[in-house]
Amino acid sequence: MISKESLMMQRSAKLARVLGSPARLRILMALREGAWCVTTLMERVGRPQANVSQHLMVLRAAGLVVSEREGMRVRYRIRDQRVLDLVDALTSLARSLDELDADEVMQRKSCGRGICGPGKRGRVWS
Repeated sequence: MISKESLMMQRSAKLARVLGSPARLRILMALREGAWCVTTLMERVGRPQANVSQHLMVLRAAGLVVSEREGMRVRYRIRDQRVLDLVDALTSLARSLDELDADEVMQRKSCGRGICGPGKRGRVWS
């Protein structure tokens, strides 16, 4: 049986994967302004209809957005304000990492002893 903590870690990882798409982040940021149909979202994020629809399907399956039928159109909106709080936190952290020269910080570096770092994957430790 899976523990509650393990289940939460799995759900958190899934959420991180869903938010790992710049296109989905753009869609969520566009939805900050209100509920929009696919056509309006296409214009706002600069993506083709099929692409926006696919991303909306993923966001909806993850529970981040909900859809509401309005006549012939379907409008999408953010399900919970915390989604936008999370997007804001991610973009804020990305900005600060950029200020710290994130490319350099995130590069793999050798420890200097020659036993770890790039090219040392799969090494058997003794």
